Amino acid sequence: MAIVRFDTKQEEEIEFHSDAESLNASLYSHPPDPSLGYGNTTTGSNLYNVLKKFLNNGKVSICGAQVLVLVKRYPDESDVSDIISQLRSNHVMVYIAVDSVSSGGSNSASLYEVSFQTNGYCAFATDNALQKAFGWMTNILGFPYQFIAQNFVVSGSGRIEIPVFKTPIPAGYSDTCSFAITVQNHTLDNSFVSMNYTIASTDGSYVYKYPSVQSYPLFGTAQSGYVWLNGDLSYTWTIDYHYNTDEPQIMECRMYSTYYHDFLPLPDF
Repeated sequence: MAIVRFDTKQEEEIEFHSDAESLNASLYSHPPDPSLGYGNTTTGSNLYNVLKKFLNNGKVSICGAQVLVLVKRYPDESDVSDIISQLRSNHVMVYIAVDSVSSGGSNSASLYEVSFQTNGYCAFATDNALQKAFGWMTNILGFPYQFIAQNFVVSGSGRIEIPVFKTPIPAGYSDTCSFAITVQNHTLDNSFVSMNYTIASTDGSYVYKYPSVQSYPLFGTAQSGYVWLNGDLSYTWTIDYHYNTDEPQIMECRMYSTYYHDFLPLPDF
């Protein structure tokens, strides 16, 4: 495990930890501190420099790493194809929670692109919703094996039907899986009207719906939760969406398990 604060006047070194206790101790002793920041609204984030340092750290293997990023200051770079290529070649998945109210920098689109192209996901939110969206992202630490990563370009109103799937849960067992959906590839705006979905077993014995008392709300552009699934059964995931314009939108659908699943194919790049 590794942690680092970025966007500090004095660039900090990445700390590597071999157990959760020392990681937590370091996290709590290095909280965000605005006094260490750039002190202006013009300087772009140095996130990509920090990512490069991690990718070339020479201390630990990066293959299959999960990277969790919380961003308030946006980077200025628009072309990050070299970083994306290195992330993809090492199966590194990047998850980014972006504050919709920027403290500086100019380019949030590249943040979305980095997460999208690595089968992570990107959520835009602010205040309490940002905290909740990032909290749900950290669920991958407990559900590390992704077994659904589907992306859909949509507009107007319509329905998405993810092909019938089975989980990595062994036959004879039931367990929880976590999931996430994002509804826009930028800060939530008035073009988004609604999204609802149903996860159901094909034998009709299990139905999970959003929105409902079963589910958590939308936090910014992301909605997440848990479903209780059975290794013997097959499932469908049907999503209905409504936007009030024909502007293309991207919806990301992700699902994760505690049981092993190999890396999924990446989007075309």
